[in-house]
Amino acid sequence: MLKIFKDRNFFIFWFGEMTSVVGDHISLLAFPWLVLQMTGSALMTGLVFAVQGIPRAALMLAGGALVDRSSPRLVMMLSNAARLVMVLGLAYMITYDLVNLTNVFVIAFLFGIADAFFYPASTSILPSIVPRNMLREGNAVLQVTLHLGMTAGPVLAGLIIAGELNSLSHEPLGSPVETLGTGLSDAYEKDREGLARAFFVDAITFSLSLISLFFVKARQLGGDQKSERGGSLYREIKVAVQWVVSIPAVRLGFMGMAIIHFLFMPVIYVGLPVLAKSRFADGAYIYGLELAAYGLGALLGATLSGLLRSPSNRNLIPLMFGAFIYSGASLGLVVWYEPYWWAMLLFFFAGIFDSYMYVHFNTWIQRICPEQLLGRVMSILMFMSVGLVPVGNAVIGFALDWNLLATLIGVSATIVVICAAIALNPRARQVEANQVASPEAD
Repeated sequence: MLKIFKDRNFFIFWFGEMTSVVGDHISLLAFPWLVLQMTGSALMTGLVFAVQGIPRAALMLAGGALVDRSSPRLVMMLSNAARLVMVLGLAYMITYDLVNLTNVFVIAFLFGIADAFFYPASTSILPSIVPRNMLREGNAVLQVTLHLGMTAGPVLAGLIIAGELNSLSHEPLGSPVETLGTGLSDAYEKDREGLARAFFVDAITFSLSLISLFFVKARQLGGDQKSERGGSLYREIKVAVQWVVSIPAVRLGFMGMAIIHFLFMPVIYVGLPVLAKSRFADGAYIYGLELAAYGLGALLGATLSGLLRSPSNRNLIPLMFGAFIYSGASLGLVVWYEPYWWAMLLFFFAGIFDSYMYVHFNTWIQRICPEQLLGRVMSILMFMSVGLVPVGNAVIGFALDWNLLATLIGVSATIVVICAAIALNPRARQVEANQVASPEAD
């Protein structure tokens, strides 16, 4: 897997992606922490995620169409430039005490718009910079990088905001957050300098990613067929949807991604902390261990995907749904047996299986998808994963308020039954299109 780093073009791209991923996860912590320190409101803190997530989901398919009309590299450069300006502006406003809640939410909304174009571009660019026979290794390296960034970014942001390790002390339990009617809270004033530093560092990561993309050589995907397209965005998105639906295994694979991100991931991020809090005195610590176990497993799974032989095309989707069956069952098994080490063990293997199969599925789609459709097809995949998570969080959160254990068991059973039915469906092995047609035909 490491031999791909001998490709100078990929190495430059990887360096930019690594810094971009770290920057993404710095902002993932810094935005809600900024709102929390300014308002002391959990509701407003959650709302900043929604404000960022809504335009990202709504515009993601259009982002994929734009990628196919232009190029993934160009869209990534423009998205990074836009995000660089946003976080740099926010850092400036925080530094000089000019920021207010309206500024923060407007920037979060614009950030979500930029993400909607960046995500399909970043998931479709790899075939334009590495040979087809290196796609699996490239995807594995990028997936490992993603999980390392998910770990390093928030930790780095926390240290930057705190300023120094010895400032990471506990506030007395139950201490109120004093907010000033027309000014800043004491809590915000304490962290204002650190928050400005975090967004400045975030801007540096985006600038490094942008500079690296200037030196990446990317061939034009789709060749002459790009110039033959015309018409509305709706028509172009419809063509990509028709391609996804035309191949039974691809269609079922996309359904699987929707299922796991609508049901399983919201339970991981919303249900598990509630369960840990109800069972353990140190619930937050236990939840952190469980999440770390899943992340460590995902890191190992991504690494193995670049080292081990790929499943055959006909076996890929049944195996992927087999992994999803295990992930779904793990949610019920943590209800059945309470020790936290048991949950860590279950989620460690769930992380391995999920990440391993994701790399192979992603690589398979990049190989078989017509190049002139790749941006749109990957935007559909991102919509059915990243785009559905906020909706799943809301639905699962409502169900958890109704009954915690019943929701976990119900979600577990739903995932297992649906995924088992799809894994056993003969169409999961059908990798040929139902009908042969031009990918750009109506």
